[in-house]
Amino acid sequence: MRMGQLHSYLRHEVRGFDFRADDLAPLAGLDDVQLVCHDTHESLVAGLAEAEWVITWDFEADWYARAPGLRGVLTPAAGFDWVADDPTGRVPVHHGAFHGPMLAESLVGAMLHVNRMMPRVLANEAVRGWDRDFQADGALLGNQRAVIVGYGAIGRHCARLLRAFGMDVLGVQRSRPAGVDDVGAQLVPEADLADALSRAHHVVCLLPGVPETDRYFSRDLLANCRGAHFYNFGRGNAVAEADLTAALDQGQLASAVLDVTEVEPLPQESGLWTDPRVLVMPHSSCIYREYRPLYVVELMELLPRLMESGD
Repeated sequence: MRMGQLHSYLRHEVRGFDFRADDLAPLAGLDDVQLVCHDTHESLVAGLAEAEWVITWDFEADWYARAPGLRGVLTPAAGFDWVADDPTGRVPVHHGAFHGPMLAESLVGAMLHVNRMMPRVLANEAVRGWDRDFQADGALLGNQRAVIVGYGAIGRHCARLLRAFGMDVLGVQRSRPAGVDDVGAQLVPEADLADALSRAHHVVCLLPGVPETDRYFSRDLLANCRGAHFYNFGRGNAVAEADLTAALDQGQLASAVLDVTEVEPLPQESGLWTDPRVLVMPHSSCIYREYRPLYVVELMELLPRLMESGD
């Protein structure tokens, strides 16, 4: 089965996500592919009548009606925030599945930053101090437990790296039965989440940004934590800033690393910027120079399979 016209619009204001024609050039080598690269939304929309496949960051629901021959929309994004589903259910959307290794390294970096008290190291350096005692109560990651909430494919990548440190990893997801998976993580039913949080040294949120996860980490749920470090590498809707701050103030959380926030960009007046217990990242956990080439490799493998399956 021929591939047909493959239209792309992957320009982005963030340099690491800004795909240019040169980045996508390998796709032109696929059999029977006519690659059409667009530099504007308007150009993409104008070309939809001829498109059989579209690769894009954004796709609005009413655009599907303009593309009668469309067989699939592909997007690098792992989340569901920017590409709308086809209202008729005719055209499938294929999200990027290559983010795991990048996000996992960012999580490990954040965890080491917190665990080795690097903010205090930097403060000590700033005054040219030589205090060799403040890290004396630090513990090896291998003697600690991480609870990953939203344990899917990205969570498994994270668990694999954390297990390499010897950590005890618990993975929580509604659809996963109890047991131990192939990376050595213990799978925990959502009903047992409160107990898991009470035993966690590190709590990792990887929840998607859907209505069901709005303020998932409520004050009542966070009250089960006992001085854990909290990391949000999922979506900012999962925890309200006020609830997070309350948990920090009450000692339920010792610190927070936020790659995502309830409002993005984080408002300048937010107290999170100046809270010494909080590290704010500008939604950058997957910004690596490998991002664009990794997605192209995924497309080179995925598109022929989709063509052969007829999807």
